[in-house]
Amino acid sequence: MLSALWLAPIVLLLVHGYSNPESSPLDLLYFGLTALFWIGHRLSSTYLAYCTEAYRPLLRDQPIRFIVLPLLITAGCFALFLSADSALPWTREERLIGLAIIDYACVTYHFAAQHFGALSLYRSRADRGSCIHTRRWDRSFALTAGGLLVFVADILAGAVAYQDQWVDRWFPTWIISAENGIRGGALLALLTITAIVLFAELRTPQWSLPRVLYIIGLAVMVGLALRPRSLFLFLVIWTSQHWILATGLASQTPSAESAPTAGLVRRLLHSLNVRPWAVVLFLMLLSIVLLPVFEVEANRETGTYYGDRIFGALATQLRISTWLPVLLALGFATGFIHYLLDRSVYRMSDPQVRAAASGLIGKGNRISRRKKLQQLALVSVLALVSVSSLHAQTGSPAAGQQLPKAIYTPRPVYRPEWAKQGLAGKGVVLVTIDQQTGKVTGARMLQSTGNKQLDGAALEAYSQWRFQPGTGSQVKIPIEFASRPKPPAPKRTAPQPAILYLLLILLGFGVAVLVMRGRRRT
Repeated sequence: MLSALWLAPIVLLLVHGYSNPESSPLDLLYFGLTALFWIGHRLSSTYLAYCTEAYRPLLRDQPIRFIVLPLLITAGCFALFLSADSALPWTREERLIGLAIIDYACVTYHFAAQHFGALSLYRSRADRGSCIHTRRWDRSFALTAGGLLVFVADILAGAVAYQDQWVDRWFPTWIISAENGIRGGALLALLTITAIVLFAELRTPQWSLPRVLYIIGLAVMVGLALRPRSLFLFLVIWTSQHWILATGLASQTPSAESAPTAGLVRRLLHSLNVRPWAVVLFLMLLSIVLLPVFEVEANRETGTYYGDRIFGALATQLRISTWLPVLLALGFATGFIHYLLDRSVYRMSDPQVRAAASGLIGKGNRISRRKKLQQLALVSVLALVSVSSLHAQTGSPAAGQQLPKAIYTPRPVYRPEWAKQGLAGKGVVLVTIDQQTGKVTGARMLQSTGNKQLDGAALEAYSQWRFQPGTGSQVKIPIEFASRPKPPAPKRTAPQPAILYLLLILLGFGVAVLVMRGRRRT
């Protein structure tokens, strides 16, 4: 349940036949997962730290980590958002952009660190917690596959937070023309490190089935991110798996805590904590209730906010009320505190933390080798379905679909005074299209021309383009400004070769090695 093997086929099945995944039934699934798990997962580590008997000794013995630093983070976020524009060297908008970029860097590392933590947990439950060699491979795999390669995929998709403000300035224009090669190299790197980690795992006497499942699931998620079809597909799987994992771990962690000696509230919380299903339900309820409060920090160019579907006008009014700076500060503060406390409540190198999390790190039941082989066969079937569906959904457009067809294409204006000034440059505009009307609902510089005036002219022109409805949701348009700008033409990334078929070969190889070893020992 905590891996992504079950989630990927469901997600890809729901978008089958839809040119725009956000208009498919997948949007309804993501709405449900967001409402039930997003905020609950963010507050899960805070709940463990302050609402459980298990972690109460840590609050007394480590006040800086659990009390002082969270208070400082909260005070800092509120000071940045509540101060007037003239009170600090940066305007509120600039502070928001700066914090969003920092938050993106933190959350990318946070996701990768969680994958490392899950692999370490499974390793510990397989009585291999002291294996330094496997720990190093786990860290390398999590940071490379779950961190670096995802960052590469975000850059290519233009999905990095305020990418035009920082990332686009670091990379030359050739990154767009080399996009296919970069994706291919990243997929090759993913396959290589996945093969090494799987081989190292399967050759150990005490190999762990959950670790095998988790490694393949992570590889499938990152492989989907590196496919050029839709960022929304990866976003759904990537975030949902993270939320469900965080909620699941939080529900198990305090289950073995001792009963409090006094206090009505503490006794009520204890009766909740020793029942993992009750903790999950409580975090889900919390997530639903607080959804409109925290969704003000979301950034949607089109479509309806998920909070609006439940709370209607109340959620809409929160985003335009005078409380907006307070809500933004609260959102960023809880996010940064979540990153900090997650590192604190799951820091298993600390003996006190291991004692507090005894309900989570308890030893699993030992099973026979024959039973392991049977379970691995089941996992193999799930992996084959997951990887096969991944390839099946990312080849060519569905039957009857066409590439985005522009029907009205005004050209960018190149002013005569710009020619006298020698202004020139090349760039790429990413255009988002409304599938119902064919109108452009959003345009942004995926690659800046290097001049704000030229960027503005490009965005002004392409915002007026019209496309035949239902022929595509996004298109990349290259633009070159010279004394006479070349007419732009829509460009769509070509489908990638079926590199992910290698995952099937990799999986079959791992199973064959395991079976051969079992026969040899028999």
